[in-house]
Amino acid sequence: MRTSPNNSSPYVWLPGQGPNAGALQRLRERASLPKQAMGEAWFMGQERRMYTALMHEDPQQWPRSELDSALYELSSGPASFGPMHEWSLWFAFLLPRALELVGRFRADAFIDRQLCAALVTATFVHFPDPEQLPAGVRRDLLDTLGRAMFAPSHWSASGLAVNAFCSPMQRLPGLHPGESLYPADAFSASCTLIAKYLEPECIEGWLASALAIEDPYWRAGWVAWLAGAAPMLLDGAYPDALPFHSEHPTAWSNSHLLQAPSALVVTGAPAASFLGSESRHALTAALRRQLNRERLQRWGTRLSEAGAQRPDFEYFLVQYRNAARLVLDRYQLD
Repeated sequence: MRTSPNNSSPYVWLPGQGPNAGALQRLRERASLPKQAMGEAWFMGQERRMYTALMHEDPQQWPRSELDSALYELSSGPASFGPMHEWSLWFAFLLPRALELVGRFRADAFIDRQLCAALVTATFVHFPDPEQLPAGVRRDLLDTLGRAMFAPSHWSASGLAVNAFCSPMQRLPGLHPGESLYPADAFSASCTLIAKYLEPECIEGWLASALAIEDPYWRAGWVAWLAGAAPMLLDGAYPDALPFHSEHPTAWSNSHLLQAPSALVVTGAPAASFLGSESRHALTAALRRQLNRERLQRWGTRLSEAGAQRPDFEYFLVQYRNAARLVLDRYQLD
Protein backbone atom coordinates (compact mmCIF):
# COMPACT_ATOMS: atom_id res chain seq x y z
CA MET A 1 0.00 0.00 0.00
CA ARG A 2 1.37 3.40 -0.99
CA THR A 3 1.93 5.73 1.93
CA SER A 4 1.61 9.51 1.98
CA PRO A 5 4.42 11.77 3.18
CA ASN A 6 4.26 13.41 6.60
CA ASN A 7 2.70 16.80 5.94
CA SER A 8 4.45 18.35 8.95
CA SER A 9 7.95 17.31 7.84
CA PRO A 10 10.46 20.06 6.94
CA TYR A 11 10.30 21.44 3.42
CA VAL A 12 13.35 22.93 1.71
CA TRP A 13 14.44 24.09 -1.72
CA LEU A 14 17.71 22.66 -3.01
CA PRO A 15 19.21 23.15 -6.50
CA GLY A 16 19.09 19.85 -8.35
CA GLN A 17 16.29 18.46 -6.20
CA GLY A 18 13.47 18.70 -8.74
CA PRO A 19 9.98 17.17 -8.71
CA ASN A 20 9.79 14.08 -6.54
CA ALA A 21 9.11 10.98 -8.63
CA GLY A 22 6.97 9.30 -5.98
CA ALA A 23 4.79 12.38 -5.47
CA LEU A 24 4.42 12.81 -9.23
CA GLN A 25 3.33 9.19 -9.58
CA ARG A 26 0.74 9.58 -6.80
CA LEU A 27 -0.76 12.59 -8.58
CA ARG A 28 -0.83 10.59 -11.82
CA GLU A 29 -2.61 7.69 -10.16
CA ARG A 30 -5.31 10.00 -8.78
CA ALA A 31 -6.50 10.91 -12.28
CA SER A 32 -6.69 8.76 -15.38
CA LEU A 33 -7.53 9.98 -18.87
CA PRO A 34 -11.13 11.29 -18.82
CA LYS A 35 -13.55 9.46 -21.08
CA GLN A 36 -14.69 12.64 -22.81
CA ALA A 37 -12.76 15.60 -24.15
CA MET A 38 -12.74 18.84 -22.20
CA GLY A 39 -14.75 21.73 -23.60
CA GLU A 40 -13.99 25.43 -23.63
CA ALA A 41 -15.59 27.82 -21.15
CA TRP A 42 -16.15 30.79 -23.44
CA PHE A 43 -17.95 30.32 -26.73
CA MET A 44 -20.61 31.87 -28.94
CA GLY A 45 -23.04 30.06 -31.21
CA GLN A 46 -23.95 26.38 -31.32
CA GLU A 47 -20.52 24.75 -31.45
CA ARG A 48 -18.39 24.43 -28.35
CA ARG A 49 -14.70 23.82 -28.93
CA MET A 50 -13.58 20.46 -27.55
CA TYR A 51 -9.93 19.77 -26.76
CA THR A 52 -9.76 16.40 -28.47
CA ALA A 53 -6.02 16.69 -29.15
CA LEU A 54 -5.40 16.24 -25.42
CA MET A 55 -7.02 12.79 -25.38
CA HIS A 56 -3.65 11.06 -24.97
CA GLU A 57 -1.88 9.63 -21.93
CA ASP A 58 1.44 10.73 -23.42
CA PRO A 59 1.90 14.51 -22.95
CA GLN A 60 4.40 14.59 -25.80
CA GLN A 61 1.43 14.05 -28.11
CA TRP A 62 -0.30 17.23 -26.96
CA PRO A 63 0.01 20.33 -29.16
CA ARG A 64 1.45 23.03 -26.89
CA SER A 65 -1.07 25.64 -28.05
CA GLU A 66 -3.91 23.24 -27.20
CA LEU A 67 -2.55 22.70 -23.69
CA ASP A 68 -2.08 26.42 -23.06
CA SER A 69 -5.62 27.18 -24.24
CA ALA A 70 -7.13 24.39 -22.13
CA LEU A 71 -5.34 25.59 -19.00
CA TYR A 72 -6.71 29.08 -19.55
CA GLU A 73 -10.25 27.78 -20.03
CA LEU A 74 -10.29 25.56 -16.95
CA SER A 75 -8.80 28.43 -14.92
CA SER A 76 -11.12 31.19 -16.15
CA GLY A 77 -14.31 29.15 -16.38
CA PRO A 78 -15.03 28.37 -12.70
CA ALA A 79 -15.01 32.02 -11.60
CA SER A 80 -17.58 32.98 -14.26
CA PHE A 81 -19.71 29.86 -14.67
CA GLY A 82 -19.16 28.00 -11.42
CA PRO A 83 -17.27 24.75 -10.88
CA MET A 84 -17.74 21.98 -13.42
CA HIS A 85 -16.78 18.35 -12.81
CA GLU A 86 -15.43 18.24 -16.36
CA TRP A 87 -12.82 20.93 -15.66
CA SER A 88 -11.86 19.40 -12.32
CA LEU A 89 -11.30 16.00 -13.93
CA TRP A 90 -9.17 17.47 -16.67
CA PHE A 91 -7.09 19.62 -14.37
CA ALA A 92 -6.25 16.61 -12.17
CA PHE A 93 -5.28 14.66 -15.30
CA LEU A 94 -3.25 17.41 -16.97
CA LEU A 95 -1.22 18.69 -14.01
CA PRO A 96 1.22 15.82 -13.34
CA ARG A 97 1.63 15.04 -17.02
CA ALA A 98 2.13 18.65 -18.15
CA LEU A 99 4.81 18.99 -15.49
CA GLU A 100 6.85 16.42 -17.41
CA LEU A 101 7.04 18.89 -20.29
CA VAL A 102 8.61 21.73 -18.28
CA GLY A 103 12.25 21.93 -19.32
CA ARG A 104 12.37 18.32 -20.44
CA PHE A 105 13.04 18.76 -24.14
CA ARG A 106 15.08 22.00 -24.23
CA ALA A 107 11.97 24.01 -25.02
CA ASP A 108 12.23 27.77 -25.27
CA ALA A 109 12.60 29.22 -21.76
CA PHE A 110 9.69 31.61 -22.35
CA ILE A 111 7.35 28.70 -23.09
CA ASP A 112 8.43 26.86 -19.94
CA ARG A 113 7.98 29.98 -17.81
CA GLN A 114 4.45 30.38 -19.14
CA LEU A 115 3.51 26.71 -18.72
CA CYS A 116 4.79 26.40 -15.16
CA ALA A 117 3.03 29.62 -14.16
CA ALA A 118 -0.24 28.60 -15.83
CA LEU A 119 -0.20 25.32 -13.91
CA VAL A 120 0.19 27.26 -10.66
CA THR A 121 -2.78 29.48 -11.55
CA ALA A 122 -4.95 26.45 -12.33
CA THR A 123 -3.90 24.88 -9.02
CA PHE A 124 -5.00 27.97 -7.11
CA VAL A 125 -8.35 27.98 -8.94
CA HIS A 126 -9.14 24.32 -8.30
CA PHE A 127 -7.59 24.07 -4.82
CA PRO A 128 -8.25 27.54 -3.35
CA ASP A 129 -8.10 26.38 0.26
CA PRO A 130 -5.04 24.26 1.12
CA GLU A 131 -6.74 23.12 4.32
CA GLN A 132 -9.42 21.39 2.26
CA LEU A 133 -7.04 19.37 0.07
CA PRO A 134 -7.28 15.57 0.24
CA ALA A 135 -4.78 13.87 2.54
CA GLY A 136 -1.29 13.85 1.06
CA VAL A 137 -2.14 15.95 -2.00
CA ARG A 138 -1.04 19.21 -0.39
CA ARG A 139 2.53 18.04 0.11
CA ASP A 140 2.59 16.18 -3.21
CA LEU A 141 1.80 19.46 -4.99
CA LEU A 142 4.65 21.17 -3.16
CA ASP A 143 7.02 18.29 -3.99
CA THR A 144 6.18 18.37 -7.71
CA LEU A 145 4.94 21.68 -9.06
CA GLY A 146 6.66 23.48 -6.18
CA ARG A 147 10.02 21.97 -7.16
CA ALA A 148 9.83 22.43 -10.94
CA MET A 149 12.43 25.22 -10.80
CA PHE A 150 14.99 22.93 -9.19
CA ALA A 151 15.31 20.14 -11.74
CA PRO A 152 19.01 19.34 -12.29
CA SER A 153 18.91 20.61 -15.88
CA HIS A 154 18.28 24.17 -14.64
CA TRP A 155 21.33 24.34 -12.37
CA SER A 156 25.09 23.98 -12.64
CA ALA A 157 27.87 23.87 -10.08
CA SER A 158 28.06 27.67 -10.17
CA GLY A 159 24.32 28.34 -9.87
CA LEU A 160 21.49 28.87 -12.30
CA ALA A 161 22.14 27.37 -15.72
CA VAL A 162 22.27 29.60 -18.76
CA ASN A 163 18.75 30.38 -19.99
CA ALA A 164 17.09 28.47 -17.14
CA PHE A 165 13.36 29.14 -17.38
CA CYS A 166 13.27 30.05 -13.67
CA SER A 167 16.01 32.69 -13.87
CA PRO A 168 14.92 36.13 -12.62
CA MET A 169 17.45 37.72 -14.97
CA GLN A 170 16.09 38.36 -18.44
CA ARG A 171 16.74 40.52 -21.45
CA LEU A 172 13.43 42.16 -22.31
CA PRO A 173 13.26 43.50 -25.90
CA GLY A 174 12.02 47.05 -26.18
CA LEU A 175 12.19 47.82 -22.45
CA HIS A 176 15.92 48.13 -21.73
CA PRO A 177 19.07 47.32 -23.70
CA GLY A 178 20.69 45.31 -20.90
CA GLU A 179 19.77 42.65 -18.38
CA SER A 180 16.65 43.20 -16.30
CA LEU A 181 15.69 41.86 -12.89
CA TYR A 182 12.41 40.15 -13.71
CA PRO A 183 10.96 37.91 -10.95
CA ALA A 184 7.60 37.52 -12.70
CA ASP A 185 6.12 34.37 -14.28
CA ALA A 186 7.42 31.01 -13.01
CA PHE A 187 9.70 32.51 -10.34
CA SER A 188 6.92 34.51 -8.68
CA ALA A 189 4.27 31.82 -9.21
CA SER A 190 6.44 29.16 -7.58
CA CYS A 191 7.31 31.31 -4.55
CA THR A 192 3.64 32.17 -4.12
CA LEU A 193 2.61 28.52 -4.35
CA ILE A 194 4.85 27.62 -1.41
CA ALA A 195 3.86 30.67 0.61
CA LYS A 196 0.18 29.72 0.28
CA TYR A 197 0.26 25.92 0.54
CA LEU A 198 3.11 25.19 2.92
CA GLU A 199 2.13 24.68 6.56
CA PRO A 200 2.94 27.90 8.48
CA GLU A 201 5.20 26.05 10.92
CA CYS A 202 7.39 24.95 7.98
CA ILE A 203 7.79 28.37 6.35
CA GLU A 204 10.88 29.42 8.31
CA GLY A 205 12.85 26.36 7.20
CA TRP A 206 11.79 26.81 3.58
CA LEU A 207 12.71 30.49 3.62
CA ALA A 208 16.12 29.73 5.12
CA SER A 209 16.83 27.19 2.38
CA ALA A 210 15.76 29.58 -0.39
CA LEU A 211 17.89 32.46 0.91
CA ALA A 212 20.88 30.15 1.38
CA ILE A 213 21.17 29.30 -2.33
CA GLU A 214 24.57 30.62 -3.45
CA ASP A 215 23.68 32.38 -6.67
CA PRO A 216 23.72 36.20 -6.77
CA TYR A 217 21.07 36.44 -9.47
CA TRP A 218 18.76 34.05 -7.63
CA ARG A 219 19.11 36.11 -4.44
CA ALA A 220 18.44 39.31 -6.38
CA GLY A 221 15.29 37.70 -7.75
CA TRP A 222 14.14 36.90 -4.23
CA VAL A 223 14.62 40.47 -3.07
CA ALA A 224 12.78 41.82 -6.12
CA TRP A 225 9.96 39.31 -5.58
CA LEU A 226 9.57 40.40 -1.95
CA ALA A 227 9.42 44.02 -3.14
CA GLY A 228 6.86 43.47 -5.91
CA ALA A 229 4.73 40.95 -4.01
CA ALA A 230 4.51 43.00 -0.79
CA PRO A 231 0.80 43.85 -1.31
CA MET A 232 0.04 40.11 -1.35
CA LEU A 233 2.51 39.00 1.32
CA LEU A 234 1.82 41.81 3.77
CA ASP A 235 -1.64 43.13 2.98
CA GLY A 236 -3.42 40.02 1.74
CA ALA A 237 -4.02 41.30 -1.82
CA TYR A 238 -4.99 38.80 -4.50
CA PRO A 239 -2.62 38.04 -7.42
CA ASP A 240 -4.70 40.07 -9.86
CA ALA A 241 -3.33 43.15 -8.06
CA LEU A 242 0.30 42.20 -8.74
CA PRO A 243 2.10 44.10 -11.51
CA PHE A 244 3.45 42.80 -14.80
CA HIS A 245 4.80 46.18 -15.85
CA SER A 246 6.72 47.82 -13.03
CA GLU A 247 10.27 47.95 -11.75
CA HIS A 248 9.62 44.73 -9.81
CA PRO A 249 7.04 42.73 -11.81
CA THR A 250 5.55 39.75 -9.98
CA ALA A 251 2.46 38.77 -11.98
CA TRP A 252 2.45 35.49 -13.88
CA SER A 253 0.54 33.70 -16.62
CA ASN A 254 -3.22 33.92 -15.97
CA SER A 255 -2.70 35.40 -12.49
CA HIS A 256 -5.19 38.15 -13.37
CA LEU A 257 -7.87 35.45 -13.01
CA LEU A 258 -7.15 35.15 -9.27
CA GLN A 259 -9.39 37.85 -7.86
CA ALA A 260 -10.87 38.42 -4.42
CA PRO A 261 -14.34 36.85 -4.16
CA SER A 262 -17.18 39.33 -4.45
CA ALA A 263 -19.45 39.46 -1.41
CA LEU A 264 -21.91 41.74 0.31
CA VAL A 265 -20.21 44.24 2.56
CA VAL A 266 -20.73 43.23 6.18
CA THR A 267 -19.76 45.74 8.81
CA GLY A 268 -16.80 44.50 10.79
CA ALA A 269 -16.16 41.48 8.56
CA PRO A 270 -12.47 40.97 7.63
CA ALA A 271 -11.51 41.47 4.00
CA ALA A 272 -10.71 38.36 1.96
CA SER A 273 -7.00 37.54 1.87
CA PHE A 274 -5.28 35.37 -0.73
CA LEU A 275 -2.67 34.14 1.74
CA GLY A 276 -3.92 33.00 5.12
CA SER A 277 -3.04 35.28 8.02
CA GLU A 278 -0.97 32.56 9.71
CA SER A 279 1.12 32.09 6.58
CA ARG A 280 1.67 35.82 6.13
CA HIS A 281 2.66 36.26 9.75
CA ALA A 282 5.00 33.25 9.63
CA LEU A 283 6.68 34.57 6.48
CA THR A 284 7.19 38.12 7.74
CA ALA A 285 8.43 36.92 11.15
CA ALA A 286 10.93 34.58 9.48
CA LEU A 287 12.12 37.35 7.16
CA ARG A 288 12.79 39.66 10.10
CA ARG A 289 14.96 36.98 11.68
CA GLN A 290 16.84 35.97 8.55
CA LEU A 291 17.20 39.09 6.39
CA ASN A 292 18.65 42.44 7.37
CA ARG A 293 20.41 45.48 5.96
CA GLU A 294 23.88 43.95 6.30
CA ARG A 295 22.93 40.78 4.44
CA LEU A 296 21.25 42.74 1.65
CA GLN A 297 24.36 44.91 1.29
CA ARG A 298 26.60 41.83 1.07
CA TRP A 299 24.35 40.39 -1.62
CA GLY A 300 24.51 43.68 -3.51
CA THR A 301 28.32 43.66 -3.41
CA ARG A 302 28.44 40.06 -4.64
CA LEU A 303 25.93 40.87 -7.39
CA SER A 304 28.03 43.82 -8.55
CA GLU A 305 31.13 41.59 -8.71
CA ALA A 306 29.29 38.84 -10.61
CA GLY A 307 27.94 41.27 -13.18
CA ALA A 308 31.12 43.29 -13.64
CA GLN A 309 31.91 41.62 -16.97
CA ARG A 310 28.37 41.84 -18.29
CA PRO A 311 27.56 44.67 -20.69
CA ASP A 312 24.70 46.99 -19.73
CA PHE A 313 24.36 45.49 -16.24
CA GLU A 314 23.87 48.79 -14.41
CA TYR A 315 20.08 48.79 -14.70
CA PHE A 316 19.94 45.36 -13.05
CA LEU A 317 21.98 46.71 -10.12
CA VAL A 318 19.72 49.75 -9.82
CA GLN A 319 16.68 47.49 -9.70
CA TYR A 320 18.27 45.40 -6.94
CA ARG A 321 19.21 48.43 -4.84
CA ASN A 322 15.74 49.90 -5.15
CA ALA A 323 14.15 46.57 -4.26
CA ALA A 324 16.43 46.19 -1.24
CA ARG A 325 15.44 49.63 0.05
CA LEU A 326 11.76 48.86 -0.42
CA VAL A 327 12.07 45.49 1.34
CA LEU A 328 13.87 47.05 4.30
CA ASP A 329 11.10 49.60 4.68
CA ARG A 330 7.99 47.52 3.90
CA TYR A 331 8.98 44.46 5.95
CA GLN A 332 10.53 46.55 8.73
CA LEU A 333 13.88 44.80 8.64
CA ASP A 334 16.83 45.89 10.80
